[in-house]
Amino acid sequence: MKSSFWNRLPITILGIPAIIYLLNEGGMVFAGFVTIVIFLSLIEFYSLKKKSDIYPNKFVGIFMAFSVCFIYIEYPHAHPTNILTSIILLIVIGLFMEMFSGRKKPIENISVTLGGVVYIAGLLGAMIALRNWDTMNGSRFTMVMIFSVWICDSCAYTFGILWGKKKLIERISPNKTIVGFVGGIVGSFASFYFMNTYGFIQYELSLIHILVLTFIVGVCGQLGDFVESMFKRDAGVKDSGKLLLGHGGVLDRFDSLIFTSPLIFIFVSFL
Repeated sequence: MKSSFWNRLPITILGIPAIIYLLNEGGMVFAGFVTIVIFLSLIEFYSLKKKSDIYPNKFVGIFMAFSVCFIYIEYPHAHPTNILTSIILLIVIGLFMEMFSGRKKPIENISVTLGGVVYIAGLLGAMIALRNWDTMNGSRFTMVMIFSVWICDSCAYTFGILWGKKKLIERISPNKTIVGFVGGIVGSFASFYFMNTYGFIQYELSLIHILVLTFIVGVCGQLGDFVESMFKRDAGVKDSGKLLLGHGGVLDRFDSLIFTSPLIFIFVSFL
């Protein structure tokens, strides 16, 4: 336990101020960071599937992921027709390249290629659009979302260690407990409530708004963690990668944001 803590500490010390800086900068700086995270996460995801004897087309997947990021960067100026045309064109290119690759399991290969783009670039990339929305509306929803996810994860871990006994979905994630899951929800609610009370969000929210955000982060965010655990369990590995010392892979650090980012972006779009 102590060894794990000290291994994780350098990344934590460097990572938190770096994330705060990137969030404050916004614009192309933040968009570039998210694009790099998506690129690395997609590579890790494809590597996980290779362990299951499925071979996605990395070139097509990465190209499509960068295209998705570009669309998010251009939001809200990107025309829907251009977006749809680009998606169809990329899918057709992916199908043709798979047809000429000569590899086994072509349906599984192209499905994982496209699925990885949707799962990582399509969902996680919503952070770019959310940060752009903050810029246009003078709010801090992106920063609040990330802080709340951190608090949710910390509370889930602490509650689980101290009082957790009964497992939630043991076959997927044997260390996650029901008490830990509830603790994460409590932490999410507390974080949104206090940040709203003290004006940190810079957008006045009602109790209903706070409860919706709590559900998105506290429930959907933790489910995002379970989904990634499912992929890792299928591949027979503990971590998605080894890039971040003591923290596993990039996908391991951002899995909770995969579901929360698009859902919070949808939420703020209705404010």
